[in-house]
Amino acid sequence: MIIKSFFFIMIISLLSPIQGITDEQGKPWSSLSLQEQQTLQKIQKRWDQLPAEDQLKLRKGAKRWAAMNPEQQLRAKQQLKRWQQMPKEKRILMRKRFQRFQSLPPEKRREIQNRREWFKALPTDRRLDLRQRWQQMSPAKRQQLRHKWINSSPQQRAKPFTMRQPKQLSPDHP
Repeated sequence: MIIKSFFFIMIISLLSPIQGITDEQGKPWSSLSLQEQQTLQKIQKRWDQLPAEDQLKLRKGAKRWAAMNPEQQLRAKQQLKRWQQMPKEKRILMRKRFQRFQSLPPEKRREIQNRREWFKALPTDRRLDLRQRWQQMSPAKRQQLRHKWINSSPQQRAKPFTMRQPKQLSPDHP
């Protein structure tokens, strides 16, 4: 019995590095699940030439896709189409922004996500008004507001961002 256990452990330890090599080389198309193959069928011919890292990302994406309901899939298709129609320079800029966002500490990312959700929850006319005012600001004024927000306390940042509205004068005001 001890000898059988020893051989079993030896075989497992010998096979482990082989498994690592297989993962570094990627997985052959035939080893994918039927669901993965259906989702990734458009790249079947190129699959074996893809780096293992890209294959893994695609497989994870296929798994996420399978978990989406039809409405989520439609939204994802629309976003992909928008991405593909975007000029290359803008896609590069978006990737850099995303990478910069990913490099932020989790609490900063949460704050930004909360701020974005707050903004999205505003009525459309208010969002358009804030966006227009932001675009009309000078770059120096924008930077000043960013700096003020970054250097504020978490409690201050938790408050909704408002841009001062000009005072409304009453009709009987001279």
